[in-house]
Amino acid sequence: MKSKLLLGAAAFALASLAIHSTAFAQTATPGAPQTEAPAPRETDASHRDGSVHFGVLGGVGFPRPLAVEGVLEFDRLILLGAEYSALPTTTFSGVQTSMWALAADARVFPMHNGFFVGLRVGKQHLGEQASIGVSGVGSVSATNSADTTFINPRLGFLWNWHALAIGFDAGVQIPVLTTTASTLPAGVSPPSGAADLSHTFSQSVLPTVDLLRIGVVM
Repeated sequence: MKSKLLLGAAAFALASLAIHSTAFAQTATPGAPQTEAPAPRETDASHRDGSVHFGVLGGVGFPRPLAVEGVLEFDRLILLGAEYSALPTTTFSGVQTSMWALAADARVFPMHNGFFVGLRVGKQHLGEQASIGVSGVGSVSATNSADTTFINPRLGFLWNWHALAIGFDAGVQIPVLTTTASTLPAGVSPPSGAADLSHTFSQSVLPTVDLLRIGVVM
């Protein structure tokens, strides 16, 4: 009787051990060491995406009141443009005057905001027409023109809100080279008003002001 009890106890112990061994084998499966998910990469607020944007700007200002400019913006740092500006035919002191200019333009944004340092390099054409009284001949219609190569350094602001661009700037137009042509008869002087206008707009240093530049840059 006693031997039967001992045999039963031993069998129970072996069964319990087998059950625990099976459970341990099922739960303690080996695996590769766990790795943490990589931390998100920090974004540098001053990072530029290297993209190129293009757009069109229109403006009003002095000395040529109307302007339109095609622009390319690189990396939100440099803006290059090609500009046409004009003064529609206007009469000053009896002299019909018109003016236009073609210029290459560059703006650099050193602080990565709206402030820029700019430079235009271009050619301006000034045309004048007037009727002049000539002794022994009567009234003669004559024209005068002046072509000026200029540089125009300036400072200003150009802000962007999504595709909208708006700004203003001021600087000086410095004549580099001026050539003139006239149809006046030999020995006849142009009207004083025409001479003054030609000298002022083609041979003098002029302030330049873009009162408003507005357009889209996409």
